[in-house]
Amino acid sequence: CRILAELAMMLWLVVGALFPALLLAAPPPINKLALFPDKSAWCEAKNITQIVGHSGCESKSIQNRQACLGQCFSYSVPNTFPQSTESLVHCDSCMPAQSMWEIVTLDCPGNDEIPRVDKLVEKILHCSCQACGQEPSHEGAL
Repeated sequence: CRILAELAMMLWLVVGALFPALLLAAPPPINKLALFPDKSAWCEAKNITQIVGHSGCESKSIQNRQACLGQCFSYSVPNTFPQSTESLVHCDSCMPAQSMWEIVTLDCPGNDEIPRVDKLVEKILHCSCQACGQEPSHEGAL
């Protein structure tokens, strides 16, 4: 019985030590707030026409999902001093969740030394509400 009690105590200590770390892990995006139950977060990639150019070369017009547009939730709840609890601050922003790089080759007529220039263009694959300051994941070039 004593061994079971010691195991239970050790398990409780491990769970107690790990629980705060789990709370500090990146929370999932917030889609609804209690104060605004009728409003939802939204974030999507919008198609645009992008002009890729380089000095002395012919520009190219490409279709790209370059713009993330949406409305994500951010909030800050007032705190007390001296601090009795952790401040409640959350910031989400509509930004690329996944992107990749594509090579666009531009012709440079009249330039014998450099007849073409390759430009890397970021193409957005997916947008979502993410923690402010988070970097998107990049795939390789096509």
